[in-house]
Amino acid sequence: MLLNLYVKNFAIIKQINISFDNGLNILSGETGAGKSLLLKALSLIKGERFSKDYIGKFDQKTIVEVVFTSNDNINNLLLENNIDIDDNIILTRIFDRNASVTKINNRACSVKFMSQIANVLFDIHGQHSQLVVLDKSNYISLIDKFDKTTNILKISLSENLKTLNKLKSEISNLEIPEDELEREKDLLKYQINEIESFNFNEYDEEKLNKEYKKLTNQTELINGTNAIIDAVSQSNKSLSVKEIINMLYDKLLDLERLDSDLKDLTSDILNIKELIYDFSRNIENYSYTLDIDEERIQVIEDIFSAFQVLRLKYGKTPDEILEFLENIKSRFKILSNIEKRRNELALEISKINNENKKIADDLTNKRIKIIKELEDKIIKELSEMNMLNIDFKIQLNKLEKISKNGHDDIDFMISTNKGQELKSLSNVSSGGEISRFMLALKAALIDKEDLETIIFDEIDTGISGKTADIVGNKLKKISKVCQLIVISHLAQIASKSDTHYLIYKDVENDFTITNIQKLDYDGKVKEIARLISGIDITKNSMDAANELLKESL
Repeated sequence: MLLNLYVKNFAIIKQINISFDNGLNILSGETGAGKSLLLKALSLIKGERFSKDYIGKFDQKTIVEVVFTSNDNINNLLLENNIDIDDNIILTRIFDRNASVTKINNRACSVKFMSQIANVLFDIHGQHSQLVVLDKSNYISLIDKFDKTTNILKISLSENLKTLNKLKSEISNLEIPEDELEREKDLLKYQINEIESFNFNEYDEEKLNKEYKKLTNQTELINGTNAIIDAVSQSNKSLSVKEIINMLYDKLLDLERLDSDLKDLTSDILNIKELIYDFSRNIENYSYTLDIDEERIQVIEDIFSAFQVLRLKYGKTPDEILEFLENIKSRFKILSNIEKRRNELALEISKINNENKKIADDLTNKRIKIIKELEDKIIKELSEMNMLNIDFKIQLNKLEKISKNGHDDIDFMISTNKGQELKSLSNVSSGGEISRFMLALKAALIDKEDLETIIFDEIDTGISGKTADIVGNKLKKISKVCQLIVISHLAQIASKSDTHYLIYKDVENDFTITNIQKLDYDGKVKEIARLISGIDITKNSMDAANELLKESL
């Protein structure tokens, strides 16, 4: 439910901070006091576009923030989008003349995601927000709320349609003229042979590159190792490394006899001598492996060249090329048995089409039962609201094409006057009538509703007296199940409130501002008296207001 609404610098709203209660919350006030601004602010949370003209003169930014109680469904959506969760959820929109910020629980998000969350939290029903009841695409989901098993059928249907699209795409790809079929098979055969002729087992790019580098630099390696061997072992004009080490070792042995402290140094030079002799043997052994092998160089170059051809055609890596090979082999197999595959696909498509028809028929049968029950409920609810001449039917037509919702086309048909032809609800012009129909629909769906907060505007347009009292009782009944916030101009409806708020204009520093006040009992009496008699509140209107409130207790 909506716990709090905070609005700052929004048109003539300088700053308001309202805490809402459970049950029936009534908002009233004189015409032009700013009631519509509160609805506009809440519509922004549902993703409505913001006009810079609404930025007030009290600050540089406009802020709209709401706090709702959260639930498991909401929390799951938040966690999927890396947003922290709590018992409550805070939705914030901030606007200036250059940019806007959208946040949930102080974490930036898209307007689209906030709208998704807001649509789960609350509904607004007013003159410009009758989308649910006026959009035919919503009717099936409204009807299906009466039978949760329809969801299972629709999930099966949706999965079948996805499979069907894949099968149809595949069979379409197999509709190939004979000459094209032979050309494609020849091409596939050539590609398969070309790839399979390459020995991927011997292709180790790193190892081959290392070998190729060594083979193509044999002359330099031979010359270099010979120079090292000469320096270590061969004595030409100067002493070799071995000769120098031997000389140093012999000299230290002589000196060690004179001073035993040189023993460690003698040991060190001995280790060096052994390392040099090992090194000498190893470098000579390495030199024996060196040989200029032009034939092997050519083999490696041929391997690289062959792989480069495959790389340019079929994939950058061996794995990609081999995956391509598997795909074309599979395609070749299909083309070689194309008639068989076509028949297999046709059978699968026929089977799924039959399944879909059965599921769609099951959905239709369930909806026919629901429609009769829902028609009776809605007519009863509308009759109770003194719309006695109303005629209402839910029209179900079967479509040829099956969609994820089945093959039903549903429209709400209504006539508000006796003898008048039934027309689609979307063609009913009266905002009040549509709001009352929405109220009847909500009352009919009261035990199926998932929303915790519903906001009504214009619910009392064109009604008075007994009808207004009936509508008020209907609102009170629904408010036992979910939180209602209702903008009303009628005393009969306002008197049913659990909580009543007065929206009024004030003047501050020569600026007109909108304020809101939560009314106590005396405040309720005074405001209901104003709704009865207008600006000039009389004793009679005060007495009538008291009487209305007592009747509602």
